Amino acid sequence: MEIGTSPRVISSRKRITYKPSEWHVHQFEIWSGELVCKAAALRVVGALLLWVGGGGAAELSEVALGVPAREDGAGRAALASSLLGAEGAATALARRLSAALARPVYVCSGLVFDRFTMPLIERGLMAEIKNRPECF
Repeated sequence: MEIGTSPRVISSRKRITYKPSEWHVHQFEIWSGELVCKAAALRVVGALLLWVGGGGAAELSEVALGVPAREDGAGRAALASSLLGAEGAATALARRLSAALARPVYVCSGLVFDRFTMPLIERGLMAEIKNRPECF
């Protein structure tokens, strides 16, 4: 093809139908007297992507995937793996959320969790899941 020419365009007689997006976005904040973190849940068919970050600019330091175990009488078990960054609190959170929601959960974190903030974040997430189950 020469520079300045356009490729041959083939038209189609098929009708295009538009569907509403299957992505559902829910943004919320977790407070414990003061702002602990901001979170965004992106729900798609069969999975959930959860971003947890601080109050400043959005950052990404860890990504983890949690997958529920098969239904072989294992109860509410799940497996998790770190996809980006060190294996830490995001991996544990992905495993617990995947077991609770019975679907794959991606957890993206821009925060460094410690032993004081992690229980606050988990408690806030579980409260939000109970209050707004349609978003998760």
